[in-house]
Amino acid sequence: MCENLSSMSEAARSAYDNHPYTKTKVCPCRLDENVVKETIDIYGKAADVKSFVEELERRRVKGRKIWFDEGQNTIFIAKVFACEFGGGNAENDSLIGKACHCSCYNHLTEFLPKHCCQCSAEYFRPMFEPIFGESIELYPFKTVLSGDDECVIAIKLQGGQKHG
Repeated sequence: MCENLSSMSEAARSAYDNHPYTKTKVCPCRLDENVVKETIDIYGKAADVKSFVEELERRRVKGRKIWFDEGQNTIFIAKVFACEFGGGNAENDSLIGKACHCSCYNHLTEFLPKHCCQCSAEYFRPMFEPIFGESIELYPFKTVLSGDDECVIAIKLQGGQKHG
């Protein structure tokens, strides 16, 4: 559940309540199957998680930047701004309007809790769950909707995920 719902404006509360993810816990956006296949192929040829993520970054498979933090056992993906691909909300000149891909939120100018962007994190599940299993945890690490300067999704791996 989105924290601090009581402090949201009526417009923000309505956006959250009517968001497809709030209702179904499923991201309605679909990741391109070619991205999923390429990711699985890269993993199959990688010696370990670090080299896997380095190759995803080298090939620019998805996102603005992708990196692996071994200490946190977490993959991070900085998302590309929506306006860089003709998306966003042209009527909203704020960073939310320019960067946010979600038409349910990109009209807003007020900040919302990060958890409201869980759908954005779940968008990446098809890319990593076939490799690391259902126990991965995906969550919004940074979001423009919550006041950050970019959106970064975290994929927390469970255990000592190594490939060999």
